[in-house]
Amino acid sequence: GKMAAVLERSFIEICGFERETLPRFREVTVNLEVAALPGGQKFPDSAGAFHYEESGKLLSVTSNRFIHWSTSGDTVQLVEQSLDTNLLNNAVRLKFIHCTVLPGGVAIQETLNNVIILVCTNQTVHRLVLPHPSRMYRSELVTELHMQSVFTDVGKLSLQD
Repeated sequence: GKMAAVLERSFIEICGFERETLPRFREVTVNLEVAALPGGQKFPDSAGAFHYEESGKLLSVTSNRFIHWSTSGDTVQLVEQSLDTNLLNNAVRLKFIHCTVLPGGVAIQETLNNVIILVCTNQTVHRLVLPHPSRMYRSELVTELHMQSVFTDVGKLSLQD
């Protein structure tokens, strides 16, 4: 008890901006009208992370920026984080009706213009093509305290393909 109280007071995070403590997830439901498979096979949950190629480069738009994800049943949670700035609209929860996300069924890649996310379920494969942060913010030097996440417009995407 006493030691925990001392540890709790022994450090503090100093942050130059107001960080949201809990991400507010936007829910996106993907319904491809597929029938639920008989037997309802269960797969273990999984999780992983992706960091941008230039995440280690100071003053880059993707400096200290990464995406982490977790799956549970028919749902994938994606959260983009930055240690340098507050990312707006940075959390999304994708729910695939009558499908189960496969273990390790999320892969994230970046190209010059896009961040591409592949999601594999037991019945379908989905590709999300999002704008790369360097395309969203053209200036080399980024000093904004708030920036839009790559997930900002995810609700407008067609996830049916």
